[in-house]
Amino acid sequence: MAKLKNKNSAGFTLVELIIYIAIVGTVLVLITSFLWDIVLGNIKETAYREVQQNARFTMAKIIQETKKAAGVNTPSTGVTSDFLSLNMASSDLNPTVFDIDGGRLRIRRGADISYLTPENIKIVNLQFTNLSYVGESPTIRIEMTTEYNNSGNRQEYQASLDLKTTVNLFPGGAMAMAPRVEQLHYRWRNDDAGE
Repeated sequence: MAKLKNKNSAGFTLVELIIYIAIVGTVLVLITSFLWDIVLGNIKETAYREVQQNARFTMAKIIQETKKAAGVNTPSTGVTSDFLSLNMASSDLNPTVFDIDGGRLRIRRGADISYLTPENIKIVNLQFTNLSYVGESPTIRIEMTTEYNNSGNRQEYQASLDLKTTVNLFPGGAMAMAPRVEQLHYRWRNDDAGE
């Protein structure tokens, strides 16, 4: 007599195994897709943050140097230019020129040349407009567009920032001051402990 196999015996049938593999595969694809979106979002946020920090630093440096200038060489009143030439109160810093060299913002103070932006940030638009009136201290409008240097043209590295401001020069110019070092003290407050 042949023994009959019990249908309630332990184990998986082929159909159950295929369904299990399909469910696990779907869950893994969804998890991987979700994690990949998080990674790409982090890359994009990092690129934008770097563009923003460099653009703000650069604009602050232009404003600082412009306020210290005794006068404006270029652009002349009512004219827009892609570079700014300033007549400084200190002769060692004459002329101080802001311009673009290979997509990077360059500052020339007399014979000294330095770059204000790193290689991974490029300035795609820089315009200085002299808005001065006769008999008034010079006023310069600055417009700047900064981008992440995305040589691979990858979507997650596309970041751009436009900044615009207007600066009035101090009458007679301000002498460059030595950098000041300040000590900052931070106190961490732990809300759970009350202090």
